[in-house]
Amino acid sequence: MDRIGSETGKLRFIVMPLQPASAEQFNGVGLSLHFLLGNTVVLNTNLREFWFGWRTRKLFPVKADFRAYLTGSNRPLAFKRLSEEQKIRFWLYGRIDGSKAVLSIYDSDTDSHADSTIPFSVDDGLVGFRETFIQQLGGYGIAFPQEMQPKALWHEAISLQGLDALGRALEAFYYYSAYTDRKDRIDVRPFERAAALSPQAYMVQDLLGWAHYRNKDYQPARTAFLRAVLVNAAGTGAMSGLMWCGIFMKHKEEALYWASRAAEVRNQDIAEARQKTLKRWKKYNA
Repeated sequence: MDRIGSETGKLRFIVMPLQPASAEQFNGVGLSLHFLLGNTVVLNTNLREFWFGWRTRKLFPVKADFRAYLTGSNRPLAFKRLSEEQKIRFWLYGRIDGSKAVLSIYDSDTDSHADSTIPFSVDDGLVGFRETFIQQLGGYGIAFPQEMQPKALWHEAISLQGLDALGRALEAFYYYSAYTDRKDRIDVRPFERAAALSPQAYMVQDLLGWAHYRNKDYQPARTAFLRAVLVNAAGTGAMSGLMWCGIFMKHKEEALYWASRAAEVRNQDIAEARQKTLKRWKKYNA
């Protein structure tokens, strides 16, 4: 059967960028770990697929306010009000303290925060960090299905320098996506630098693919996305990119294949995913 799951009724969980201990200590690591945790949470099929990039401009209408948040020089967020406005149940936020992530989860239903501190290391491909995070989610009443956990624990081959470079590229990507009219091309040099430092990292290739995609350079975008899924077979973000590349490169069967793969990974309705893709195909290839 094609129907293997539905998003209806599932709750939204948003992963905010992790902040530095002080504005002077800002680098790209907090953004990279935010991206890593986002790619982890998206595989929790008890939650609705939801990415921070879908809400950046709504949460921070002014670019300077977003920059202040990234550097940790912002005013505290009004989580309760934002939850009501954005229809988001859970918020993950926190900061970097040396080689540890100090994390908090806000639950808008109970108006409460739960805190934890998790060490991270690039030596194990950031696997231990995610294992602990997944275990702690269960303790907060956000069960992570057992069969989905191995999919969220791919080995991310990246150094601390690579994390910094990736995070700075992600910062540029958020600025471009949220605060420009996209008439100009995004500068791909930060993304290429990250790829040069960590060519085997899923997150790096995925983000490089999206940078090329934003520039409508679909062949290099497709190449980067394919490299990403070779590293992480459950990388739904890259699969979504491959679906869109298939549409704009007029490869209908490829677009349908990757839409189906992404839905299958998350136990979503495959037939519905294919129908949505066909509608997109007709819209852009009429």
